[in-house]
Amino acid sequence: MNPDANLIWRAPRWALAILLASLGMLGPFAIDTYLPAFAGIAESIDATPVQMQQTLSAYLFGFAAMNLFHGALSDSFGRRPVVLTGIAAFTLASVGCALSESIASLVLFRTLQGMSTGAGIVVSRAIIRDMFPPSEAQRMMSQVTIFFGAANPRRYLDAFCWSIQQQDAADHQTHA
Repeated sequence: MNPDANLIWRAPRWALAILLASLGMLGPFAIDTYLPAFAGIAESIDATPVQMQQTLSAYLFGFAAMNLFHGALSDSFGRRPVVLTGIAAFTLASVGCALSESIASLVLFRTLQGMSTGAGIVVSRAIIRDMFPPSEAQRMMSQVTIFFGAANPRRYLDAFCWSIQQQDAADHQTHA
């Protein structure tokens, strides 16, 4: 725990929780926004469904591989440089994905996305451990988890669509 934690972060603690949750949700966001576009992307770059599935595997492989190293890198170079480098690399990889004209380049850029997005998840937890004693760290981690869950719009959209489908099915049964 850092005894100067109150001097390092002067804003309210809920603001830190939101910031760390935002860092953590970048990875799932990159999957949740990508999956619905599989068919359109496959058509635009003339890829097969199997090739498109490889882009997801490449993303997850890159994510898993770099999770082994983000902690050590942030211990060696500092939390901030690793997070900022991760966000910059993720942004560049995202631009690369958007501009990809072949499945090979898309797989490459999705791998780079996966490798870079883990920095936010790993380092955000390290920041919590650095700044707070165990009891407060547990509370902060709970807040981060709550904000992470509340900020995942895909869940709410899926629940809303499911409720509309259920209502439509019930309406059809009553009119049949």
